[in-house]
Amino acid sequence: MKIFNLLIAVFCFSICVSCGSKFKIDDSGLSFKFIIENTDNQKPIEGDVLSIKFKYTDASGNVIEESDLFRTQLKKPSHEGGSIEDALAMMHKGDSAIFLIKAKSYYTKSRKESLPERFNSDAMLTFYIKLVDIKSYEDFKTERQTHYISGEKYEERMLNEFLEKTNITIEPTTSGMYVLELRKGTGKKPEPGKKVSVHYMGYFIDGNIFDSSYEREKPYIFRYGLGEVIQGWDEGLSYMNVGGKYKLVIPSHLAYGGVQNGPIPPYTTLIFEIELLETE
Repeated sequence: MKIFNLLIAVFCFSICVSCGSKFKIDDSGLSFKFIIENTDNQKPIEGDVLSIKFKYTDASGNVIEESDLFRTQLKKPSHEGGSIEDALAMMHKGDSAIFLIKAKSYYTKSRKESLPERFNSDAMLTFYIKLVDIKSYEDFKTERQTHYISGEKYEERMLNEFLEKTNITIEPTTSGMYVLELRKGTGKKPEPGKKVSVHYMGYFIDGNIFDSSYEREKPYIFRYGLGEVIQGWDEGLSYMNVGGKYKLVIPSHLAYGGVQNGPIPPYTTLIFEIELLETE
C-alpha cells in the first residue's frame, strides 16, 4: 500500500473514532476539517510554490485523481464559496486536512474546464490534502535553475537510448519533436481556433501509460492552435488530417518542462499516439 493511501486510511479512521469531529466553515464558505494541524509552522502566502500530496473523491468515495507529490503555485481564490486556493491558504507546513468543494466551481472556475457529465450542478468533491513543503517563488526559481542542467542532460540521454532502442531514425522537427505517421488521414486538416476531437494514449519512454482517452471511452475536444494543450500537441496536429493517427515523441521543452505535472516528473519526454477523429 502506498504511503499516501495509508495516510488517507488514517484520515478516515480518525474521522470515524473522533467524537464531535465535525466540519467547520471558514469565512470564505469553505467546509474543512483538520486531521493534523501545526499552528506554529509556516503558512503559505500568494505566489508561494507548494508541494502537496492529495486525492479527491466524489460523494460515493470514488477516487477521481490523486498524486503522491504535486507542485502548485498558490494564487488568489478562483471563485467564491470556498475554493481549492482557500483550502491551501489555510494550511500550515505539515498539515493534513479534508475539504468539501463544489464540483461545478472547482472544474469551471479553478480548472477552467467543463463540468464532467457524471456530476450534477450541486455535486460536492472531497479533497484530502497534506501540505509537505512551502517555497517562495524566488527560492523555487533558484532550485529549478540549479537542477536545470542536470535534468536536461538526463532527459537527453534517456531520449537517445529510446530512439536507438526503437529504431527511430527520422530527423526531428525544427523544434526537436519526432513525428511518426501510423495511419494517413484523408479528411480535412484542422484550422487554428477550430475545435478538434481526438483519441489519444500518453506514455513514458519506459512504456508505462499515464493517460488514455480510450480507457475513458470519450474523445478529448479542444481548440487547435490556441495553446489549450501542450506545444507538442499543437505542432503535431499541424501534420494531421482527419482519420490520421500519429506517434509524437515530445521532449519536455514542448510539454511541461522542468515542472512536475501530476504523474509527469520534471524533464520528461512524453510519447503520444493521437488519432484525429474530426474537426470543425
